[in-house]
Amino acid sequence: MDRNHTIMKKYRFYSFLLAAALIIGGTACDEDKLDEIDTNPNSPEQVSVNLLLPQVTVNVPTAVTGADLAWYSSVFVQHTAGVHAQLQEADRRSGLQNNTLVNNMWNNIYAGVLPDLNIIIERGSAGGEEEGNFRHVGIAKVLKAYTLSVATDAWGPVPSAEAGRGVENRTPTYDSQEQVYTQIQSLLDEAIVDLATTAPSPGNQDLIYGGSAELWTRAAYSLKARYYNRLSNIDPQGSATAALEAAAQGFQSAADNLVFRRYTAAAIGEHPWFQESNDRSHHAVSQSFVATLQNLNDPRLEAMVAPARDPGVITGAPNGTQINDQANRAFSDPTAAVLNATAPMPMMTYDELLFIQAEAQLRLGNTGEALTAYQNGIRAAMQRQINAPAAAIDAYIAANANTVSQEAIILQKWIAFWLFQPFEAYNDWRRTGIPGFVAQHQISPPPVRFPYAQNELDTNEANVPNIRGTQIFSDPVWWVDGQPDTQ
Repeated sequence: MDRNHTIMKKYRFYSFLLAAALIIGGTACDEDKLDEIDTNPNSPEQVSVNLLLPQVTVNVPTAVTGADLAWYSSVFVQHTAGVHAQLQEADRRSGLQNNTLVNNMWNNIYAGVLPDLNIIIERGSAGGEEEGNFRHVGIAKVLKAYTLSVATDAWGPVPSAEAGRGVENRTPTYDSQEQVYTQIQSLLDEAIVDLATTAPSPGNQDLIYGGSAELWTRAAYSLKARYYNRLSNIDPQGSATAALEAAAQGFQSAADNLVFRRYTAAAIGEHPWFQESNDRSHHAVSQSFVATLQNLNDPRLEAMVAPARDPGVITGAPNGTQINDQANRAFSDPTAAVLNATAPMPMMTYDELLFIQAEAQLRLGNTGEALTAYQNGIRAAMQRQINAPAAAIDAYIAANANTVSQEAIILQKWIAFWLFQPFEAYNDWRRTGIPGFVAQHQISPPPVRFPYAQNELDTNEANVPNIRGTQIFSDPVWWVDGQPDTQ
């Protein structure tokens, strides 16, 4: 068993313990054996929705948002550079075709998160053993849509309609990415209806929004806007119109952000990026990130990036570096204000929604509205990331954001996605080619998708699309170019 596998088993076990610790008297299903796919010795189908909800509201931000896909995406988009072991190899474009690369993530999604979400939906819906728990069901559908989006954005065609059925279906068929996106929007529509139904509140069993149907509904609309906007290359005008309609009912301020804020300073409850830094220290801040913020005279640089220990000044690592810096001496790390045990884990934020609105308005030719949303997005991002004072933000906008373009919007989103949302930055880069320097890596551009998991090839190869080896560098997912994947 490799070290990555062991560490990710630990994260999933930690998320179970964290959920139990945060809910007085609550426990959740035991799923700490990543290598025993769909085996659940505690029979979770008999666990109530109240006991499963804490588990999924920890697991999605921790094991889906905050693990391997994020760490690899971070070096791909040059938020960070790999300076040791697997991440250094990935940054030097070695081993990325290996189908074991993200086995852990596939298992997290298909053997852990989706089965639990399906159980909540089935038990709480009409005809289920706990019929009437529609707020639980709505929350689960939002998280299921989010999780399926991560899966399909990473791999393209994936099991969706037949996903997460455990022993009932060990060889699920694959849906095309176009079909998965349709299913994602349907899940979010259903969630909005469920959340509007009179039903018991989960209260503190919901570790993200405390059971608030209003906030989960705003999150559902905001995610709808994100996923409509993702189709900008498929239907530029239609995707823009749909994104704006959804965004109007989404987050109204940063107070609505879809963010997990319940990590603890105890070893079993720390932020996964903080655990990665302590356990492996494979990342340093990228030279590209440092140079971009320096060129913009961006006050976020010194607030978010610490001086390197040996030079004593902020020093980014060049992507593809041959220098091993696991000891964190030559290159900069994030500041403790950013990377700490209890840091929040953003899944979607108000500033991202504003940037989506800016991009959608620009595609529709509404330049004035685009500029306003773009500037408001910068303002919200700087407030969220460093609590920047209004005067500093005004000066920054005056110097850097008097005009609006797609390049400017995506670059500012790229800055706003640092440090904990690199997978979304990776999606933007694949969709738009921005930032351009990502493709100018000294060895080669990043892959345009992740390889399918080896354990899925071992058990379900007949259904896995025929995408292997170097195709991960040349065969983009459907929403990039509109071309279906080879089946």
